[in-house]
Amino acid sequence: MSDRILLGRGMHQSKGNKNLIITLSLDARIGQPVADKNGKLIGMIFDIFGPIGAPYASIKLNEGVQLGKVAEKPVFLGRAPPKKRRDRKRRDKKRRRSR
Repeated sequence: MSDRILLGRGMHQSKGNKNLIITLSLDARIGQPVADKNGKLIGMIFDIFGPIGAPYASIKLNEGVQLGKVAEKPVFLGRAPPKKRRDRKRRDKKRRRSR
């Protein structure tokens, strides 16, 4: 049993900005990570457009991703990389007195 969730299937790669255009098979949000069938992150959802009943998504590909033929290739939801935690600045143990 696989924990991958099918997001949609590839249609073509746009000529201008080389984004991957897919047909969506479930609800998606802009900014969600996208993976190929092997689980490798290939990009993020850049735009969602088209009719409500059969929407399309434009996926901005990561640097160096080569897909080859994209027609009917399955595309899956990817796991987002963990967010970096910022360390909070700590106060000195001694409180400074106000003048």
